[in-house]
Formats: sequence, C-alpha cells, structure tokens
Amino acid sequence: MAKLQGDNLPSYILSYSRWVSIIRIGTAIVLAGVAVGRWVVAWVSFLRPVVDVMGRTAWGTPEGIRLVLDSVAAQPLRPLIAAHIGILLTAGAVALLYSLLPDLAIDDVGLAVRTLTGWHVIPWMSVTVVRIQSFANSKRRLVLIQGKWTRWSPWPRLVSACLGAGFEPGVLFTSDIRDFKPLILRLYQEVRQASPQALFDDEFVSPSALLALEPTSTLDTLVEQAQGEGWPIGVSAQAMGAVAAGLVLLELMMLILQGGVWWAPVAIVAWCTFEWLIGAFYLYALAEFFPGEIELEEAALLYPLPQIPRALLTVPMLMLIAAGLPFPAALLGLAGVLWSVILTIFLVRRVFLLRSILPAAIGGAFQAVFQFLVLALIFG
Repeated sequence: MAKLQGDNLPSYILSYSRWVSIIRIGTAIVLAGVAVGRWVVAWVSFLRPVVDVMGRTAWGTPEGIRLVLDSVAAQPLRPLIAAHIGILLTAGAVALLYSLLPDLAIDDVGLAVRTLTGWHVIPWMSVTVVRIQSFANSKRRLVLIQGKWTRWSPWPRLVSACLGAGFEPGVLFTSDIRDFKPLILRLYQEVRQASPQALFDDEFVSPSALLALEPTSTLDTLVEQAQGEGWPIGVSAQAMGAVAAGLVLLELMMLILQGGVWWAPVAIVAWCTFEWLIGAFYLYALAEFFPGEIELEEAALLYPLPQIPRALLTVPMLMLIAAGLPFPAALLGLAGVLWSVILTIFLVRRVFLLRSILPAAIGGAFQAVFQFLVLALIFG
C-alpha cells in the first residue's frame, strides 16, 4: 500500500460515530500506558540494587566496578526481557486495533485506509474479492475487501481470519460508516473497471459474525443444515482448531512473559481434542433423555460451532496479556466460556425442540466446568 502524505491526504473522510474513535483511542492509550508502565517498573527494579551498590562503594575503583558487575549479574533478566517483548506485542495489538473498522476515503487510484501509521491506499486493481455479510433481523451489513496489496503485515490477514474468510489481507467496514451506499456504489464501479475478474460475493456467510450478532437464528439454520445435507467435517474441525490455536497462543505468551510449565501447550491441544469428542457424544447421548434424535456425525458437526466466540475472544485476551493485564484477560476468558455454554444450551434446545432451556442447562454446567479447567491451566 502506498502511503499518502502532505497535499495528497484525503479531505473527505468516511468515518464512524465519535464513540468508535473514543473507544479505539481510549483502549490504545490504556494498553500502551500499562505496557510502558510495566517497562519502567522492570527497569527500576533491575537498576535499584545496582544504584544501591554504587552508593555504598567507590565504584570507580576496581573493587567497586567488580561489585557493580556482580550486582548486575545477580539481577533476574526475565522481567526485563518480558517487559521489552510486551512493548513490541502491545505495539502490534494497537496496530490491530486500528485495522478494525478503520476510517476510509476515496482516492483516484484506490481506497484510502487510515491505519496506525497514517493513510495508505489500496489500489483498485489489487482488490480480488468484495464480501458482503447480510443479516436476517437487521439492515446492518458487513463488507470485507480482500486483495493482494500487502505481503508482510499480519493484521489485515487476521481481520479476514476472524470472519472465517481465509488469510488474504482484508479491510472491514460496516453499514454504520458515513455515506455507506455511495461508498459501495463507487467501490463496485472502480473495482469492476480496474479489475474485471474481481468477485463480488453478496452471499458471503461469516459464522463468527452471525453467532455474535444473531445467535438464535444462526443456530436454527445450522441445525437444519446439519440434519439435511450437512457440510464437510473440516469446517467444524477448523472451528475447534481455532479455539485450540487461540488458547495455545495465550499459553505461549504467558510462558514467555511470566513463565510456566513447558508441556501446557501440548496439554491444551489434547484437552480441546478431547472436548470435541466428549461434546459430540454429549449431544448424541441426549437423544436417550429428550424427545428427538441426532446422529453422531451431526453432533460432531454442530458442537464446535458454538465454541467460535471463545476463539474470537482470544484476540483481545492476547492484547491484554501483551500489555501486562492478565486479570482482565482471564475475566474475558470466563465471558467466552459462558458465551459458548449459553450458545450450546440454545443449540440443545433447538435440536430436541425443548420448551425450556432448563433441562439443557444441567449439561451446560458440566461443560462450563470442563472449559474452566482449560482457563485454570493457562492462568493458574
């Protein structure tokens, strides 16, 4: 992406409400402030014993220099290294924060996007697909523009991955942006002219977005599809794999920044695999107690999908841990567990056509305990 500077900066900006900017800036300030504070505390803790030794000895003499060097060698390096890694990771987290729902502008050669480092232009000819997610119960639209305009930056790729649209770089905006309809019309015209082979996918389905914004109707659709033609088992495997991958990244970051046991990431992968098996058998066994039936294959397809919110919430959890805020990250992890458990309860209610969610809540309690143990392994 080419960077805009000076007189080339856009004069008409397509932005969101003021609250979006306030929340984004406030979150960035909190993350950066905590990370910098942690870095300062690490250096103060590292240098304080050295300063004390220098104050008690004539450190300009060979004996004083030896005592100072011994004091430096005696200080633990992990807190200092962790603080510097935390600064780098927090910078990445803030960059990702600015990659979500960025301000946009129309330029002669492409779509201008405001990032953490300024305005950059995505050439129209670099766009390969425009995906539009619609919703049944609202007029909101999600638009994901994907293409080949960046090679090294991971943040646009992560935006696409969170929506289940692969790993091509993506720019996400919603119908809440200013002048949405003129923007879509101009986007269609420019991309069609510059890149005729580009795909406009107005039937794009993002399971993560649908489960987050319209969970009940989405679960109804998923159950009907599973009981009908179904879908490849690899789709459900990717959903469960995203949960495991997110939790493993959390554990690896905790190992780097705070220490821990080396075998924890392997245990998390095994635990999530076992959870998928147990969850599928749990749904399959419920047919013995409730009216209705479900095949084991259908249960294996359905169980991982309500777990997608857990995978999504690992992204802000990683941001919090990088900044040195493990307690809020753990609370967010608890929220993800409760979210997925509630979705599973509604899934059971839909599969077996129950009038109340109370019979399904008993199994949900055991599921919650199972998933809490995974969080305990990470944050314990």
